[in-house]
Amino acid sequence: MTDIDSTQRDAVQRKSARICMLNYYAWGVIADLDGKKVHIGGEEVQHALMSRYLARSGHQVTSLVGDFGQQPVEQVGGVTVRKTFALADGLPGLRFFAPRLTATWASMKAADADVYYVSCAGATVGIAAAFCRRHGRRFVFRIASDADCAPDTLMLTNARDRVLYHYGLRRADAILAQTDKQAALLLKNYGLHAEVAGMFSDLPDTIAPPAERSTDLLWLANMRSMKRPEWFIDIVRELPEFVCEMAGGAHPEERELYARAEAGARALPNLRFHGQVKFGTTRSLFARARIFVNTSSFEGFPNTYLQAWANGVPVVATFDPDGIIARLGLGVAVSDVAGAVAAARALLADPAELAACSARCRAYASTRLAPETVSAPYLSALLA
Repeated sequence: MTDIDSTQRDAVQRKSARICMLNYYAWGVIADLDGKKVHIGGEEVQHALMSRYLARSGHQVTSLVGDFGQQPVEQVGGVTVRKTFALADGLPGLRFFAPRLTATWASMKAADADVYYVSCAGATVGIAAAFCRRHGRRFVFRIASDADCAPDTLMLTNARDRVLYHYGLRRADAILAQTDKQAALLLKNYGLHAEVAGMFSDLPDTIAPPAERSTDLLWLANMRSMKRPEWFIDIVRELPEFVCEMAGGAHPEERELYARAEAGARALPNLRFHGQVKFGTTRSLFARARIFVNTSSFEGFPNTYLQAWANGVPVVATFDPDGIIARLGLGVAVSDVAGAVAAARALLADPAELAACSARCRAYASTRLAPETVSAPYLSALLA
């Protein structure tokens, strides 16, 4: 066979790669559920968007998710979705092995993929790495949070999960990071190299100008301690003249925080509290918002920022990944409640500046968040 034939053959193989992606809760976004039974976060959104893009690009994509009552195998958006196990199945103390480990392993085997992809620290990283090592398949891991990049900040309380995560992290064939900061932290704390990869996002064809929108401030996130939902309530309390909305579901381990946030929000007449909403509903929330507010102490790269910028919504935030908000003028980076109050008030009091900032956000999204641009480092890692 000639060199040209070999090149053509490799190109065909790359275009029809078999890719398996693992994310337990992704079914909530894939099926656009209301989130009352399925935890939905940014990683679930990224999983759904990425899997659909890869399928549209000609790859055979399998998504492994949890058992939430759906059929064992379903076809959604060109993606084969296999369910694994339900959290309540099995005996306490033993359920990690059966059915969780056994069902995940069997589903990975059924997928029969060339490459397996996991994002977010956890036991699944080690399980997938061990499977790939055993069967001679490629394993790609993507960091989902700054906390994933150092042993001291890992949000894994179970010693077994920490061991499995570290096992898988060190055996990944490729590691992707969301930001330069994450790549630097990973190198410093683990001596491992990561390529920076952007995030997938929907880009609406058209958007309304800020002056025609009905919501002044929007907050959307899972109700977790590091998201600091109570900070947004304090911000809204200081801005009674503005129309505000708040949405997000309870994290399984912090339901009391959700209850406190809901009570605080409902006590403010200018704040509409939605609670958990479908991913599809978030599109309308961003479409009518003038400013998006983030109050997190730390993150990865928030999916909500991408949704905001795609809709021309400036971000007022206490978390600025790689300084992108301040550097590119995509909103205002702040450090506390007082700073957020001042930034929001200033932007809303200056329609011309708000419109200019909205235009910068939309232009950034149109050029930097295009799927063809975002997908390049992922494809390089997956198809190497």
